[in-house]
Amino acid sequence: MASEDNGVGPRKKRRVDDAKAAPYVLRQLLDKVPLATEDHSAKVIITCVEYWNENLYIGTSAGEILHFVCLPADPSDESNEPSFILASRLPIRSSQNSPTANGVQQILLLPMVNKACILCNGVTTFYLLPELSPAFGNTKVSHCRWLGGLDLNRMVDDPENPEKPVIMIAVQNRIMLVRIGDEARLVRNIEFPGCLVASRRGTIACVADPHTYSLLEVEHQQKIPLFPISSSQEVVEISSVEDERSPPASHPSSPPTNSPGHHTRNTSLNAIVNKLQQNQSSTHGSRPESVTPDLTTTSGASSRSSSRGRERTISPSDSNESRPRSSQPPQSDGAKPLPPLPKLSASQLLRPHIVSPTASEFLLVTGTEKSEPGVGMFVNIDGDVVRGTINFHRYPDSLIIDGSEDNDSMQTPGALEEYVIAVMDFEEDGKTYKRLEVQRWDVDPGEDERPKAWLDIPLVGDDSDSAEVVLRHTNSPSQLEFTEVSKLLRMVRLKTPLLSPSQKGGASSERGWEAERDAEEAKFARSLGGIKSSLIMWSGDQIWRLLRNPLTVQLDSALQNAQTCGEDGTTATLQRNAILSLMQSIKTAEPRSEAEYLGLNYAKQKASLLLFGDLLFMESASTNKEVIKSTEKALVDGNLDPRILLLLVPLLRCEVLQGPKGIWIHAGLAAVAEDYTKRLEKEKENLPDGDVLTSTVLNLVKRFLLSWQQKRGYGSITDETYVFDSVDAALLHLLLEQVSSSEQNAKSAAAAAASVRTELNQLVDSWKGNFERAVALLEEYRRLYVLSRLYQSRKMFGNVLKTWRRIVDGEPDAGSEVTTKGIEAQMRRYLVRTKDAQLVEEYGSWLAARNPSLGVQVFADNTSRVKLEPTDVVALLKKRAPNAVQIYLEYLVFSKNYTQYADDLISYYLDTVLSVLESSPAARTSLSESYSTYRALRPPKPTYLNFITENTPAEAWWQSRLRLLQLLAGGSLFSKTASATASSSSSVLTYSIPAVLARIEPFQNELVSESIILDGLQGRHREALRLLTHGLGDYDSAIRYCLLGGPRGSSGGSADANMASKDLQRELFRHLLHEFLAIRDLSDRLDRTSDLLARFAAWFDVGEVLALVPDEWSVEILGGFLMAVLRSLVAQGREARIERALCASLNLRVGCEYIEVAEKEAFIEEEGGVRRVS
Repeated sequence: MASEDNGVGPRKKRRVDDAKAAPYVLRQLLDKVPLATEDHSAKVIITCVEYWNENLYIGTSAGEILHFVCLPADPSDESNEPSFILASRLPIRSSQNSPTANGVQQILLLPMVNKACILCNGVTTFYLLPELSPAFGNTKVSHCRWLGGLDLNRMVDDPENPEKPVIMIAVQNRIMLVRIGDEARLVRNIEFPGCLVASRRGTIACVADPHTYSLLEVEHQQKIPLFPISSSQEVVEISSVEDERSPPASHPSSPPTNSPGHHTRNTSLNAIVNKLQQNQSSTHGSRPESVTPDLTTTSGASSRSSSRGRERTISPSDSNESRPRSSQPPQSDGAKPLPPLPKLSASQLLRPHIVSPTASEFLLVTGTEKSEPGVGMFVNIDGDVVRGTINFHRYPDSLIIDGSEDNDSMQTPGALEEYVIAVMDFEEDGKTYKRLEVQRWDVDPGEDERPKAWLDIPLVGDDSDSAEVVLRHTNSPSQLEFTEVSKLLRMVRLKTPLLSPSQKGGASSERGWEAERDAEEAKFARSLGGIKSSLIMWSGDQIWRLLRNPLTVQLDSALQNAQTCGEDGTTATLQRNAILSLMQSIKTAEPRSEAEYLGLNYAKQKASLLLFGDLLFMESASTNKEVIKSTEKALVDGNLDPRILLLLVPLLRCEVLQGPKGIWIHAGLAAVAEDYTKRLEKEKENLPDGDVLTSTVLNLVKRFLLSWQQKRGYGSITDETYVFDSVDAALLHLLLEQVSSSEQNAKSAAAAAASVRTELNQLVDSWKGNFERAVALLEEYRRLYVLSRLYQSRKMFGNVLKTWRRIVDGEPDAGSEVTTKGIEAQMRRYLVRTKDAQLVEEYGSWLAARNPSLGVQVFADNTSRVKLEPTDVVALLKKRAPNAVQIYLEYLVFSKNYTQYADDLISYYLDTVLSVLESSPAARTSLSESYSTYRALRPPKPTYLNFITENTPAEAWWQSRLRLLQLLAGGSLFSKTASATASSSSSVLTYSIPAVLARIEPFQNELVSESIILDGLQGRHREALRLLTHGLGDYDSAIRYCLLGGPRGSSGGSADANMASKDLQRELFRHLLHEFLAIRDLSDRLDRTSDLLARFAAWFDVGEVLALVPDEWSVEILGGFLMAVLRSLVAQGREARIERALCASLNLRVGCEYIEVAEKEAFIEEEGGVRRVS
């Protein structure tokens, strides 16, 4: 399909298809153009208009060109509209002055060569741009009916394509192709009588005579008749352009290509071209001559016109059309002439319309009568009908195709809408009006009718119903501004009586900033309203610009149309379904520019505000779940500033905060907010009752505020501090009100109260809003425990302890959320964290007296920030909490490494840890998450023990587990303050391993580190290495385990002193290699195995390694190991050779010494021994 080849296929629906949101608007360009002249008493009208490079050219029926120059807008003018001044009035003096002359018919600008072609009263003349001084001397072409036909594929100036433009000039019986450059040169003539209009893509032109449409191949001069302009006309021209000028009898072998049986509308033009190329491959002698006459030949003799054409300079004599030999083509011998076409009156003939929407398609319009509907048909360059048809309400007077003129960087290819716009008559109440019909052509509506929009044309005058209205594209677009966009999107300060003086930021000594801000916002908003358009429309003495209606204005109009105003001007009813449908359409929209991005956000915010305001004034019976759900979704999607919504909720209005410069929102949004605030003041008694507001609307507000809380930290949010402080305070206020109301009905709303209480606690625990306001609200609602959680989030330990004591002392705490034991446990944790020794002594001894185990942990915790002397603590406990002394002594043993209490301490901590694991799934989850988090770390990473030491959770049982690991491993692994003597003595710490194993057996999956230590101490090295490798993923600890021979080797002393024997290390490394080869993750398996073999190659046997390693592993993986082994083998070989050489030299030396001794003395060996011979 041609549409697929040119990227014109189904496109994503982007805009809102609302019949009331017109996609175009008209803007007056010039009104009452000074057209009249002294020489013309008749009414003068505008006949054509062109615009290029700030120059406006207006052709008149009096045969004049009015040249206007565009001046930039005055910066002080809020409308920012440019102005035009008349620079010159150029009369076009033509040689034809017939009574039916209609003045300037066409203006064709060629900026690429700085030329202009003007058709006036049937004569085409040439001028220079921009001043329209004559060009090419007196060159002119007479008897012209139309000019244009620029190649639409080369409309834009291309530095890589310096070819001069070629235009088409339609004279009475032919079409001239003329190249315009430094001179006007005739390229070729094409026989085509009565051409009225044409559109050209490359070498294919779609043309129309008064009766039919046709396709012309201008290079080879071939024609395909398409269909008649008027379907009521039964006569269709079937003839095509002749290829030969000589009679057919002279070429008997040539087929009758122009006969009806061989040339129909569906004939492929490509087939004709292919056949023509075959004919051209014949000998030069059989090449036919062209029937196209040469305008420059005064004798009228025929001249050959090849397929490429011969260019010839047009001279003044080219205007002579009265040549008998060229006006009538020769008739073939015996050929029967065709009957003449039926004569139709001018009122019966329909004006042909040809536009080209794509590089391979033309849109043609047919109909029956001007008062009847018209049909647009798409034809490709092969003459085939493609796409679906376009229906017009009436046959158009004028027609154009409009794409987007925007050049914004945010535009995405394929997302632009393209429209077909037609001028037609419209009858209403017996009167005839002119209006524009707008519809999309680039979408396939299927079986449905294409959606249409109508735009009235503001014609004035007595003859407005019969005045001709013309639509055209100008040569270059003009930059314009939509003030409606700036009025809607401009940021203004929200001013409403609902804001208290303190909320308005107080008095300021400098008010100039507000005027400066207004000016800046106005300037920026004006920049958003910029738009480019090349569409222009004229009628009589008026000229309009036809502009794309900006998306922001369309959406705002749709929202306005969804509201019904009451008698007082305020919104009475709201079409909620229409607004919800609009919101859904906006979600699928894709902004092409910054203005559209802001406009979409503005429309979402306004729609959500309208829906929420309508909900506030809605009757209680109408406030159902569907309404609440849709309003909530709209608020969340709309991203409305939550302070605007809070102003409409009387309970939460006091929580709205703003900076010294106030709240700035879009002007269109501010108008809606101010309208609703006025209604709130007038209709307080008509608001929904408190129960409905609390249970329904307030829940909606709560969820909306919770969604806004998640946006904290977004850099795109203006006044972030004030916005989120308002959100947090309003949410806290709302939750306190809800939990108080639900607790009053404990039996019927117990579940609801628990849910709200959980939300309240979560909010306070992560409080980031205004602290003073939170304290005031909690004190007002008497939520002491929640207040202590607030102090806890700010680490205000003294206030936390004081608040807890207030609760224990009996001060009322609404909700009673915490028990005495819960307060004691939290006191212990906070006493460990505080640096105030007085608080530790006071509340620690008090806690130890009430709960000895918790109280002693305050003094025994190694992480405690207050370090008291043991003697002082013992004395303090003996005085205030005697029953806690024994527990504290156990701490002394643990801290001071008193090994005689090892079993007791292990048993104590096992009680603590196992009891927590048994009772708390969260604790087991915490352990599992610590393992998974550690395994997820990428090498290099610390050992697991170091990892959990540095990232120990705040729970007490985690501390107990760390100390349990310390004892199991030998006592000094985590001891930072023990002396060297204590460290060395702790390495021989003994305890009952079977007893510990029996206790941790139910939690072996959770207590992995403990199982590793105990397995190693029992000699179960393979199981320990398996847990280190697969359970923890602690590969460095596994290697250290192999080097030291077990877990205790790492508990103290120097590394060299604790190294295991070579044989044990070899065995352990062999086990570790097996475990590394069993790692599930292939990447980790390769990395760990290659690293182990490379670093400790001397501990492995190369044959055993190669037998274990999979055969598919590459040598590169084992490169480090093999290089180390080879180096070792080479070193061993060299050492052996050196040893043999040394032994040989030693043997030689001994032999020499023996010979020397033998030469001096002789010995005889006898049975009884050796005897020296003297």
